[in-house]
Amino acid sequence: MKKKSALQKFSNVLGILSFISAVVCAVFLYFKVQELGMQNTISASFLASIFFFSFIGFLFLVIANTNVPSFRVDGVVDISLKSDVKK
Repeated sequence: MKKKSALQKFSNVLGILSFISAVVCAVFLYFKVQELGMQNTISASFLASIFFFSFIGFLFLVIANTNVPSFRVDGVVDISLKSDVKK
């Protein structure tokens, strides 16, 4: 298995934090629904936050677990931009 880059590791952390944020929003939504009801705009904003954090967390975890190529070609000599052609 290839080593993950620092950005993929960071995406993994952000994905987990996003799911935790979605759970926290769900807990706040539960208490706000008990207090204000489901028709309030605050309840709708918590629902939108749960949706956002859930799908962003899913996206970050997919990015973190994807096998990203290095875009290097093995066995090819590096060709510099300098040319030996004389003007």
